Amino acid sequence: MHLLPASLIVGFGFLVTLVGAGRCDRGPMLTRRALDEVSRRGALSGREAVSRKCDARGALAFIGAASGARGGDTPERSYSSSGASAADEVGAGDGAGEGGIRYPRRGSDQGYSVPSSRYSSIRLRNTLFNRTRGSLGWDLKATNNDSVCDARYLSTCDYTSHCVEKNTREGGKLLGSIPRYVKIVEVGPRDGLQNEKEIVPTKVKVGLIKMLVSSGLPVVEATSFVSPKWVPQLGDAKDVMEAIRNVEGARFPVLTPNLKGFEAAVAAGAKEVAIFASASESFSKSNINCSIEESLKRYHDVSLAAEKASVPIRGYISCVVGCPVEGKVPPTKVAYVAEKLYDMGCSEISLGDTIGVGTPGTVVPMLEAVMNVVPVDKLAVHFHDTYGQALSNILASLQMGIATVDSSVAGLGGCPYAKGATGNVATEDVVYMLNGLGVKTNVDLGKVMLAGDFICKHLERPSHSKTATALSTSTAHVSKL
Repeated sequence: MHLLPASLIVGFGFLVTLVGAGRCDRGPMLTRRALDEVSRRGALSGREAVSRKCDARGALAFIGAASGARGGDTPERSYSSSGASAADEVGAGDGAGEGGIRYPRRGSDQGYSVPSSRYSSIRLRNTLFNRTRGSLGWDLKATNNDSVCDARYLSTCDYTSHCVEKNTREGGKLLGSIPRYVKIVEVGPRDGLQNEKEIVPTKVKVGLIKMLVSSGLPVVEATSFVSPKWVPQLGDAKDVMEAIRNVEGARFPVLTPNLKGFEAAVAAGAKEVAIFASASESFSKSNINCSIEESLKRYHDVSLAAEKASVPIRGYISCVVGCPVEGKVPPTKVAYVAEKLYDMGCSEISLGDTIGVGTPGTVVPMLEAVMNVVPVDKLAVHFHDTYGQALSNILASLQMGIATVDSSVAGLGGCPYAKGATGNVATEDVVYMLNGLGVKTNVDLGKVMLAGDFICKHLERPSHSKTATALSTSTAHVSKL
């Protein structure tokens, strides 16, 4: 059959957003402005459709409306609820107000036509599609045996980002090379809050941690035992650890810069710690006031104490792609530091794109170099979204075999030395993408969004998560996403 262009789906998604924002007691109205935007965003030829899950006949209802709303244009497509093929139903309108769209009547095999002169005020409740769940969302179908969904309830129709296709992991397909389960390490309570100027109350931090744990996140980095002189926001580390001492369901690693910090963390009840090094000499000196070699010597002492106390150590490496001072960082430098951390006993090494300049083209060579000296199952990735590349970098990392991803609720955090840094990749966005890839995380997206909303309201700022922002403007049941 003739297919609609894939760009139509973009237009359709935009239209759904308009529907959710334009509710009223008489039902949402399709305005000329909205139709113009749909027409602009989506090609209106009606000749192509997404081959797997989009029925052309259902989509033509929108296409015809959009094509007839542009400055007096006459419609070029028609839609009927009959069982005719999509090709039969694509025909030219015959001019002013006569050609039009045929919409299915409820309980009837016959449709009714809407003249083009009325396209600017068509009530969407008579036009839309069935609520049929597809492999990645909607099945756009409307046949004579189907009922029609009232557009006023479009935003409550079943939609899921989960992939349910059984053949997506076959050889040569995108999902064939990525892990079936990904562990998400939540760094919001520490990395996300450490640079906040206004001190966040301890009870708010503890409340955030508990909400994150309730969402199913297996690891939540709770705080950092650094000097309050350097990071005053985390000066309540001991109180935070005491408050979550009996919280079950997750691990709570804490950051320790040296042996003194390690001892304080263990005394406060920490059962797992993290240390941080850099692949950039300049960044190491500006961030932790010592050279790379000096930092590794410090951490060697920490590793010996941790081994004696049976406390696992996680190692962070910053600036694995680029440095705000030195610029590009060679993969060999990253591999050198990673090997040193692994040799001293780090059970996991997180590779951080601190200023968010990485792309798959620079991340993959870095990962290849590191994987030559550290087993892939001991590696994690930690991306910042400064240039909007975090999710693409995560996907590239998954295809390389990485199965642990760091993220921060609501996209909190960011490097204070990176111009325009927008923070860590948002946990909500990572979970949404992994759901869509059919990757198991055991994380409830809806509950993560509640945690993000909680902390953002306290900080009096909007979430940096695109997923949370999009869903907060609709009535979609996030528990199904």
